[in-house]
Amino acid sequence: GVSLTIIFFATVWYWMKYNEIEDGEIRKAARWSMTGYSLILMAIWFMCGIVARPGYALRPERANYDFAIPVSYLMMILLLLGFIFMFLGHRKAYLTKR
Repeated sequence: GVSLTIIFFATVWYWMKYNEIEDGEIRKAARWSMTGYSLILMAIWFMCGIVARPGYALRPERANYDFAIPVSYLMMILLLLGFIFMFLGHRKAYLTKR
């Protein structure tokens, strides 16, 4: 979890540093993509809670399905929205460069 957070913050730092160089439309596309990355990070964070403590979905003898099932639905929604935002950002960047 710590390495994932460090890599994400390094990505955000890189994005913030070089985002000012780009023009308006590319900058908007990067915001869409960064929103997608943020949603995917949150989904992965919830995934840790599903498969480890407190959900224990991978250990049936200790599983807490009352926690794991609703959080799994939340994780799937976050992943779906994250990939949609990433797609929109990359599509917008591609159409801007044309």
